[in-house]
Amino acid sequence: MIRVYLDWNVISNLKRSEFKDIKEFISENKKNLLFPYTPAHFTDLMKSYSQNNQFFKEDLETLEFLSNKHLLRWGKEKIEPLFGTPSEYFEGEKDKEDIFDLMDMEKLLKDLDESLNELGLGKMGSLMKTLFQLQPSGIEITEDNKDVIKKMFPNLKSNSTMWDLMKYAGPFSQKLLQDGEYYKNFRKSLAEYGFKLDSNSGNWNYEEVIKNIDEFLFNLGTEMTFLEYVETSFKHRKQPANQYEYYTSAYLMLDMIGYKIDKLAKPTDNMQNIQADGEHSFYGAHCDYFVAMDKKLRVKSKVLYNEFNISTRIIEPKELISELTKVLDDVENKENVLDEAISFCNESSIIEYNPPKNEDNIESYAFKLPKFYFNYFNYVIYTRYLDKEGFVLTFRKVFENFSRFFYYTESEMLIDTIAQYFGYDNQQELESKKKEFVYGDKKVAFNWTFDGGLIILEKEEDTKRPVLNYIISTRKVTTDENC
Repeated sequence: MIRVYLDWNVISNLKRSEFKDIKEFISENKKNLLFPYTPAHFTDLMKSYSQNNQFFKEDLETLEFLSNKHLLRWGKEKIEPLFGTPSEYFEGEKDKEDIFDLMDMEKLLKDLDESLNELGLGKMGSLMKTLFQLQPSGIEITEDNKDVIKKMFPNLKSNSTMWDLMKYAGPFSQKLLQDGEYYKNFRKSLAEYGFKLDSNSGNWNYEEVIKNIDEFLFNLGTEMTFLEYVETSFKHRKQPANQYEYYTSAYLMLDMIGYKIDKLAKPTDNMQNIQADGEHSFYGAHCDYFVAMDKKLRVKSKVLYNEFNISTRIIEPKELISELTKVLDDVENKENVLDEAISFCNESSIIEYNPPKNEDNIESYAFKLPKFYFNYFNYVIYTRYLDKEGFVLTFRKVFENFSRFFYYTESEMLIDTIAQYFGYDNQQELESKKKEFVYGDKKVAFNWTFDGGLIILEKEEDTKRPVLNYIISTRKVTTDENC
């Protein structure tokens, strides 16, 4: 299945008549396309939540139509491909506790005391508060930074403690995230200190943006690259930033530094808009295509995808039909599958060559496919055995983005598609083997023979991803040899 990530504006507009062709195209090709939904979609969706809002219900239904049960979210340490409908996710989301309540340190430690006291374990919260009150805040207030510090923490003083800083962090974060004017003023304050790119930066080629920002920071006297500057956001933590935090912080930093800034024109717009866009960009980097309406979102994503070597294609909604039509594999109308497979091995598509080593008489070529073969594979390896009359074509799914996972449904759909094309007489056996292939640990393979070769669908030992092998003999068998 081809993974396509739609940003929220695309999804919410699918109910409009102008997007009718796109929705019909998706509906017609849905079995070969996978549209994961994420917490970022719900950040946008919940803004319009009301029991009486018909548009909210329509948007939730659209999300369900697109995604079925494919939920993608960042866990504690890595991305998690999960199963659960958007409606099920919504049930947990609508009653979720406000995150800023969780940042009220006084309340948190008081609740901890009450819970532990019932168990006869004393007042651990009060003890922790005392310890924090004994530690300095770690922030040095100088003539150069006092104005910015004043905006962030109006009550912070040179002799303030870590406890003071922890109390002030919650209100600052809430105001920064939820008050659009406050965020714009804060961004303006940074610009007044020289922390703002030249207005011409919007015309930079996306491939040059990070390099130019590095030069800007160096001239500013920071002696840090852009990515090193992003890392300073986490320098006071014991743990380094995870991939999700690092990427979304880099996205936000592009806005703060003045590159393609979000104007936040609507009264309801705030920093959460930018944060959600950064999350959409991050989750889009786990898919084959990222479709976004907002030009600034697309350009910032191009900048970061280029920096992090992410090959995810970024397109506009108007390009969706034409771009996906190019790469969808019309399996039902395949005529000569072997001729087609061999045709992929042409000189213009070579990305890697491995000559024979240590007299093993084996050479191999890797080719980038012009489409998703059987709507899954994107590379083929041609392996030639020089001392034998034959070769092997191995079709693989290679992730050139943040993704290192696959959904079970992707494997199931691939098996069904290939089995339907090559034929499988014993349906009961097919279902049993498919279940073991997808969910089990045993070595399972599907085999088909043809005149002059063998077709094998199996799992890679290390990644457990499906691979398709065509083992083809070039030896011409004569009548005498058969006798």
